[in-house]
Amino acid sequence: MRSFAYYVPFLLLFHCAVDLRQVPPPSPNGNTNRTQTNLPLVIGKFEIISADRGVYTDAWRMALKGHLTSSGLFSNVVTELDPKTTSDFYTIDIEMKTHYNDKYNWWYTWPVLWPFTGIWPIQYREAEYKVEFKYSFFKNKSLLKEETITKKGETHEFLYGLYKVRNFHRMIEETNLEAVRSCIQNLYESL
Repeated sequence: MRSFAYYVPFLLLFHCAVDLRQVPPPSPNGNTNRTQTNLPLVIGKFEIISADRGVYTDAWRMALKGHLTSSGLFSNVVTELDPKTTSDFYTIDIEMKTHYNDKYNWWYTWPVLWPFTGIWPIQYREAEYKVEFKYSFFKNKSLLKEETITKKGETHEFLYGLYKVRNFHRMIEETNLEAVRSCIQNLYESL
């Protein structure tokens, strides 16, 4: 029993949790010379309904700005409106919710806990992720469109599922990217 007590601090060094703060990767620049509209877009309220939204919100805002800029829809995408602006402009307010659920098949995975702690390769893990992207699109403070986009993703890992989380991170990133692309497509149809 005493030797098991030495292994407990060692096991606490491994972090097998999935990080849900996966921001969509930047997209290649599109045709920004011929935009769909000459009016600027202001990213207004951007809210992530999550306990760990701190710096994560700023990263999402910048990623969304990059995607909207490269989409070629708007002549200028800004995060704050200049108070001196008197011309027409568009505004988008976004609220984002995420839900992640993972489970293990313990019939395969139990030896990783004991007696083959840390070296048992068969660790079957399944994960489901859902992102809900609710946006409101305005032109000069009058609502043009309000919609909720829901995207789901799932993946599984068979070998080293407790420790290898790269595939889960990629799945979350791709699901978030699908939600952003759907939002941009809906904005294109609204113009």
